[in-house]
Amino acid sequence: MIEHKRLRVVIVTQDDPFYICEFFKTFLEKAVALKIDIQLIAILRPFNESFLSLIKRVFLFYGLVDFTRLGVRYVVLRMFDKIGISTYSLRNLASYYDIQFKEIRDVNDTNFISYIKFLSPDVILSVSAPQIFKEELLSVPTWGCINVHSSRLPKYRGMMPNFWAMYHGDSMAGITVHTMDTQIDKGKIIVQKEIPIYHSDSLDSLIKRSKREGAKLVIQALEMIRDGRVKLKDYRGEESYFSFPERRHVKEFRKRGYRLL
Repeated sequence: MIEHKRLRVVIVTQDDPFYICEFFKTFLEKAVALKIDIQLIAILRPFNESFLSLIKRVFLFYGLVDFTRLGVRYVVLRMFDKIGISTYSLRNLASYYDIQFKEIRDVNDTNFISYIKFLSPDVILSVSAPQIFKEELLSVPTWGCINVHSSRLPKYRGMMPNFWAMYHGDSMAGITVHTMDTQIDKGKIIVQKEIPIYHSDSLDSLIKRSKREGAKLVIQALEMIRDGRVKLKDYRGEESYFSFPERRHVKEFRKRGYRLL
């Protein structure tokens, strides 16, 4: 039996009970089974903004009816998480797997970077991290920083790629694990795949499936890094960048027959 070197990984992400936990429930189970050493999960504020700004963003995106439905779902999931019916918070997931958990305000803060240097990770993994990594942080891990993005880059760089894929009538959604530099969704490709967008899909169901498949793809990428099998590739194809959808985009999305929830 071949004994693999333990890969040391620090994760930077944000927390929400809807989608991020879908990623980490799949990812952590597989990472622990493969003896990947998750040294730390560091979380930033969602969208790197205040709670009131976040509520405003979510309300404008979903509208009154879906915002109310989402709010009820949020309360129920947080209650289930608190009383132990299931796990819907990263703090409790980290606790279950005995992984260090830390809330941070700035991923480029000198004190945080000093601590990461102390940990000496092989890889820093970004999962929906809402801040750009600067050069000092990017240079810390011995192998490098990687990110998982829910599109087949360079298409749909930026925010909410699953929304934009559905908006444009694509039959497939992409997932890319890539190296990171100081530009958003740039770097080199480690591995990519595509998943189908079904006629029955809502944005909600597609994001959840993308998160679960993205977790499996990150595990594949980490195994390739651990085993020295990575062959980095340049992006190919048409490049596009989209920011967070405006209200008019959501109206058009629904007009085209798609559902958010």
